[in-house]
This record gives sequence, structure tokens and C-alpha cells, in this order.
Amino acid sequence: MNRTAILSSFFKATQPYYTLEPGTIAAMEKLIRLKEVPAGTHYLQAGEAPVFISYIYQGLFSYYHQFENGDTVIKKFFAENSFMASTSALVLQTGSKYSIEALEKSIVAEFSFREFKHLMHKHQDLAFFWISYLETNWVAGKEDSEITHKYLTAQARYQHFLLTEPHIARRLQQQQIAAYLGITPTQLSRIKKAIPKK
Repeated sequence: MNRTAILSSFFKATQPYYTLEPGTIAAMEKLIRLKEVPAGTHYLQAGEAPVFISYIYQGLFSYYHQFENGDTVIKKFFAENSFMASTSALVLQTGSKYSIEALEKSIVAEFSFREFKHLMHKHQDLAFFWISYLETNWVAGKEDSEITHKYLTAQARYQHFLLTEPHIARRLQQQQIAAYLGITPTQLSRIKKAIPKK
């Protein structure tokens, strides 16, 4: 693994949220460790208390809940250039209701949330980055996702997913897309047949 390239990609991904000072970047670099995650590996199991926030340099993950009857609902996909965590459980320091699984061979840059919080007390710019990240992805983004899933029909949700996340959709199996949309693979198959081909 090329640590220099991965760290460069990591800090480039922080830029849209807040510009970090050189001293903050140097401090963060000491916290980050690189990890390869094979496809099919659980990065986090439901019930576990999460420890890390991870930046995905390469790969794809699903963030899902599995019910007792075996039904699975995928809440979110995490792909390259995004930060991944079971955020609520991390903040509340509780066991996660969700599992995180690598759908592809992946490389992540992970860092301890506890150490990250400690560093935020020393570096205000890091705190501003974290606030901006949460506002964008777990407040505004969450509201948009909830409206889409509750208001749109299954076919409209599928078409919206293809339009907004084409880089993810083309890498998924049909049952994974169905679990994300909250429908069965059979229903998804019918929806795909009903959409006129261009």
C-alpha cells in the first residue's frame, strides 16, 4: 500500500468540509492506520461498539441491519472517497444496530474516534471539519434520503438511485439493490422490466 498516496487522498476528501491547518494534518497523520479488508469481511458486526472512523481509499461497503427472520435492510453504501462509521453508536458509545460488510476488496485509512475527539480539543479546525461533515451527511443527507424512501414509489426510488449513485449501482448484485430499496429481488426484477429501455 502506498501510504503517501492514501493520506493525500484522505486529506483531499476533507477539503470540501473545512480546510485543515498543516499542524492539524501532521497530528492526524499520526492517528491514521491503513488496513486491507477482504471482500465478504465484516468490518463491524451488529452489537459491537464501534471504535474507528474510516476513510475508504478503495472498495465498497454496505451498512445494514438484519432482522431475526433473516430479512436484510441496507441503510447505506459507502464507496471510495467517503468516511464510514456507525455514527450514532460511535457518538453514544453503544453497540451498533447495524453491521458493516466489505462488498469488494477494500483499503481503508482508519483512526480512533476517542483519539480524534481528543485532537479536536487541541485543533479547532478539526472540530469545524467534523461539524460540517455531520451536517452534510447525517443531517441534510439523512433528511433527503428519508423523504425519498417514504414518498417515492419503488420504481421511482430505483430510478433515483441509478441517477444519483451510478458508480455504486453498477457494482451491486440485484439482491443488494433490492435490500437498499426495501423490496424483494423479484419486485426489483419486475420494476426493471417495466422501465422502457432507451
